[in-house]
Amino acid sequence: MTALIYLTGIAVFALVIYLTLELAPAAPTGRLSEILTPADGVILTRWRESLSPLDKPVSRWTPAGFLRKTRADLYWAHIGDRWNDWNEVQFTSLRVALAVAGFGLGMVATAEPVFALLGGLVGFQYPAMSMGGVARRYRRLFIAQLPEFVQLVSAQMSANVSMEEALRRTAQAQSLVGKWMRWVLQMAQGRDLIEQMQREAQESHLPELIGMSVQLEFIRRGTAQQELMGQLATSIAADYIGSAEQRAEKVGSELVIPMVVFYFLVPRTLVRGIIRFVCMYVTKPKGLFWVMLLPHCIYKVSVS
Repeated sequence: MTALIYLTGIAVFALVIYLTLELAPAAPTGRLSEILTPADGVILTRWRESLSPLDKPVSRWTPAGFLRKTRADLYWAHIGDRWNDWNEVQFTSLRVALAVAGFGLGMVATAEPVFALLGGLVGFQYPAMSMGGVARRYRRLFIAQLPEFVQLVSAQMSANVSMEEALRRTAQAQSLVGKWMRWVLQMAQGRDLIEQMQREAQESHLPELIGMSVQLEFIRRGTAQQELMGQLATSIAADYIGSAEQRAEKVGSELVIPMVVFYFLVPRTLVRGIIRFVCMYVTKPKGLFWVMLLPHCIYKVSVS
């Protein structure tokens, strides 16, 4: 146990030295150059460049489904102007680095492997919880505003306006869907607008948006575009109302299991162990320092 504490201290010290010293980075090549060089030319800060050694093993060994889910969440976080200039590989590297840092701080603060693993788990999960909460909030807001946006497009087309022109006019609305549509118009310079919408919908991994973009392609090829757009607006509104009612019905059943687990199945030894940990470590100056320092560091990283 003593040797493990010493090794953990040495590893944490080496990590601090590596992040502190100014190193001359080598020019990245291949896929790594795409990861380290954002498309908009934003220069990465030094502490973000220090995470670059993790990018190559993370992109190689992380499951594709895990990275795909992270990419979809980052897409909606970017819509909300959060976690800008981050991609799925860099974000996963950040989670791995915080997991190692949390484990090291847990060993230094408590000298208990169980609590050190708990610190590593918190360091690994907190960025995902923070970013995932933002993505989930903006995703739900987008779905809630989508029926109104399609109805406005349908109203524009009822005045003998083409579909592309109706989308451009409705994109000026001060809503999240209007903001997304303005981004699509910006990316569609010199390209087909509907095809660009389909590409962005695929990037968002949002079924409602993917279905709408596909149906817009069929409506554009049809003859009675005004009637078809009105039917699409009605269908999207009905689907949203139905999904909202289903979520409301599930709230009661989802709360039953946590209540049963908390009141009947949680062993008293677990509660006593948590109370003992708080009394033994958090009340000590050294333990209190490290317990307060870790959330502060994670918060600084999440808002940067």
